[in-house]
Amino acid sequence: MFRALGRALGPVRRSGRANIGRATPPFRRRITPIAIDVCVRSRFLPEDREIETPAGTTVLDAAHEHDVPVETVCSGKGTCGTCRVLIRGVDVPPPNAHDRRRLSDQQLVHGWRLACQHPVAEGAVYTHPVGVRTVRVVESSGLGRIRLDPDVQKIYVKPAAPSLHDQSADWSRIQDELAAVAGDLDPTLEALARLAAIGEQVSEGVTIVIAGNRIVSVEPGDTTARGFGMAFDVGTTTVVGALMNLTTGEEAAVASGLNGQHLYGGDVISRMSVTMRGPAWVRRLTEAVRDTIREIIAACLEKSGVAPHEVYELTFVGNTVMEHLLIGADPSRISYSPFVPTTVDPVTCTAAELGLNVLPSAPVWVAPNAASYVGGDIVGMMLSANLGRRRGNVLAIDVGTNGEIVLQKGAQLYATAAPAGPAFEGAEISQGMRAAPGAVERVRVLADDVELDVIGGGEPMGICGSGLVDAVAELLRAGAVAPSGRLLSLDEVQTAAPGLAHRIIPDETGGAFVLSGSADAPETALKLHAQDIRQLQLAKGSIRCGVNVLLTHANLRAEDLDEVILAGAFGSYIDPAGAIAIGLVPDVGVEAIRAVGNAAGHGARMCLLSLTSRVRAVDLPARVVYVELSAVPDFQDEFALAMGFPAPSC
Repeated sequence: MFRALGRALGPVRRSGRANIGRATPPFRRRITPIAIDVCVRSRFLPEDREIETPAGTTVLDAAHEHDVPVETVCSGKGTCGTCRVLIRGVDVPPPNAHDRRRLSDQQLVHGWRLACQHPVAEGAVYTHPVGVRTVRVVESSGLGRIRLDPDVQKIYVKPAAPSLHDQSADWSRIQDELAAVAGDLDPTLEALARLAAIGEQVSEGVTIVIAGNRIVSVEPGDTTARGFGMAFDVGTTTVVGALMNLTTGEEAAVASGLNGQHLYGGDVISRMSVTMRGPAWVRRLTEAVRDTIREIIAACLEKSGVAPHEVYELTFVGNTVMEHLLIGADPSRISYSPFVPTTVDPVTCTAAELGLNVLPSAPVWVAPNAASYVGGDIVGMMLSANLGRRRGNVLAIDVGTNGEIVLQKGAQLYATAAPAGPAFEGAEISQGMRAAPGAVERVRVLADDVELDVIGGGEPMGICGSGLVDAVAELLRAGAVAPSGRLLSLDEVQTAAPGLAHRIIPDETGGAFVLSGSADAPETALKLHAQDIRQLQLAKGSIRCGVNVLLTHANLRAEDLDEVILAGAFGSYIDPAGAIAIGLVPDVGVEAIRAVGNAAGHGARMCLLSLTSRVRAVDLPARVVYVELSAVPDFQDEFALAMGFPAPSC
């Protein structure tokens, strides 16, 4: 039917490939008409509706003003690509930058354009897909609701059987059934190979898997009720992947692993220094993180029973350095002034290009970055925490090896990055460890005793980040640590907190405080050393300095804050009272501090499950004012002030 319609409309006037590469400026949503009473007539299919509209009106606006259901997700900004229309009856306008980004070369040559980017033309016939995208709202743990409208769609078709009188190719017969609902889409090589494998069973019915504007797979029978994607948060220390059901929005499996790059350094600066050794070292770090991702994919598939070819799309968030290394780009220039990344735009490729163990043609979407040190993970955090749309003044901190901070003042967003180091992850602490069984996660210091909460119970093996914050906050309150961060001497503790004096082990490095065990057997005791407190000061001082700098840029005071959001795995477990006690966050009151868990990973899920969310993620970086801490006058003085601990309240 669709092809017959094309023949009835006459020959296609194509712009030709030579025109595809020539940029033309995008049209505004409403172009000033030549005269106020000049109108143009056009026709829309498949409704076969003729409309009259003022000259200069975009095709999308003209359609919506006359109740023609041309679909859009981004409200006509040109960023989603869903409002494509096939233009016949007139010269097809040259494609602009948005057309070229969202449509394939073949679609452009055939005459497809984005309806939001071009004005209606006299006598034009616009054909739009009738659409099969279903939209629902699903609940998401802890961070609100998600509009479920994934970029992946599945359509079941039953093409006519071939015969000696009709020897049309399998794909041609499928296109005849598909074109009216999905438009003119190109198949990937993977899709054609899978179609060939189905063979003579094609006429019994097949399911077409569409991701974006490409057909990525063909499956025998009706499999429209089943489809999956994966969302990843690629952290400097930990990588988390979630296998999501694209039909229901539910989590099918989740797995995590230590980023394989940890062998090359604990933070992004050390890893960038490794990449400076040459391309071979960039490849090593790239393969290290991809190996971790492959292991997580395998674990999720095994847990869920999902086949690799059923994973149709993947989304990734990570800091700018991690995203560069994921795609195989050298990030070393980010490490020195003027801190220039290769790209901050969203990156698209295929699973095969990254060597991932899912459907080879599955598209991969890597989130945009806001700046060199404010990456896609923070875009994910802003998206999931709805920053820029919340009420009041909101401070959001992703506490981790890289401390990223976002401040919302009304609709304006300010962001910076503070290199906190791995102390919050338990690294570079004398007896520190990750938040795993055996780690101390809570500390309570009594008049003459110490109570510990250990993950998994049993004897403590070390202390993780939340336990470290608790321990220092409690020792500050008890008077065993001075606001300067100095662990008091044995004589001083005997005066300030006599019941704790037996836990002090003096030494030439500043001493240690016994958390578990006995000072008489220091080799088996769990201790907090003076240098451990210093490491915590450096980490929290870096983040608090970033907070203070953003408040200054926004012309706000700490008391003007209405809410503080703590994100990241560490942010989920930290005691808000402890965070205030050590000065990590301003004293806004415990009730105003909200832990939201892995908000970056949740943002990756939103971008997988919701094309609407993905469009917003692309728009968010443009709203962020980035503040480079190293360019702030008197930064060292600000940092030194931020390192101190607040005096304990009586």
